[in-house]
Amino acid sequence: MKIIFVVTNTRGKNLVFISDSFKTLSLEEALGKAKSATLDNFFIVKGVYGEYLRSAPNTFEKDNLDTLSVTVVDIMAYANHTRHFKSTDAISLYTAQYNASILEQDKPFIETVNGDKMFVFSVRDIIKSHSKIILQAAKEFDIDPYLLGAILIDEIVRLSPFEEIRDKFLLQLIGRNVSVGIAQIKLETANDLIKRGLYNPNTDDIKLPFSGNLRKKDLEYLYGYVAQPKHNICFVAAFIRSIVTVWSKYIDLSARPEIIGTLYSQGYGDPKINSTSIKRGDQIASEFYTLAKKWLDL
Repeated sequence: MKIIFVVTNTRGKNLVFISDSFKTLSLEEALGKAKSATLDNFFIVKGVYGEYLRSAPNTFEKDNLDTLSVTVVDIMAYANHTRHFKSTDAISLYTAQYNASILEQDKPFIETVNGDKMFVFSVRDIIKSHSKIILQAAKEFDIDPYLLGAILIDEIVRLSPFEEIRDKFLLQLIGRNVSVGIAQIKLETANDLIKRGLYNPNTDDIKLPFSGNLRKKDLEYLYGYVAQPKHNICFVAAFIRSIVTVWSKYIDLSARPEIIGTLYSQGYGDPKINSTSIKRGDQIASEFYTLAKKWLDL
């Protein structure tokens, strides 16, 4: 087994390892593979705080742990192509290998404007499994259910290479404002929506919302709510509703799904009548909207 990608926490500790068969391993699982001599090019070192892995001395630079490693913040910035985004060599190599594995299987796939790929059946199954929540959230916040579904499709495909990392290990990697769940809601965004009275996952919880700068324990506490599909999707719906409300003084966005799709990824922006969309917003409003309508219609 060969390791092709490593994720660290914000302090640089290696916590998640992905093999050349795209199996996701925790540090403990990777250590077990190394002990059984089924992990290539790594050996175990015992330190003050326990065991960890180190690259074999004769390992090529491209197989070195430092070369293969990225932080969870890098992953989230990559998935959302934020202004902090930078495609490291490790991310570029891993996503290229992941996309190649999709193409090799000769099955229908969805591709974002940035080249992210995921099998159609996988995306469809996720949307259908959450259809009741999506439709209910859209009704509660008076937004287009198909647009909500389209935005979810976009988020699902963008993070597909890192889906298992997110689902299994994100809580261990929390150290900054990471994005969470099917809709990739930032924890600070969720806290802000609670503060503004737009959505509260538990009105009886006196800890919500948190004030001031969020500490690690605050982020971990919020994670317990935001990671739940019902709350995650409702936070998205609340954010979409807030975008429409903020812009309503200048333009009615109800007939401009491409602008809402653009703003969902970029923030509220600067409200103006002659706003233009980006390619991501256009894809959400056309291709992904059509898929959402197909999959959500009963």
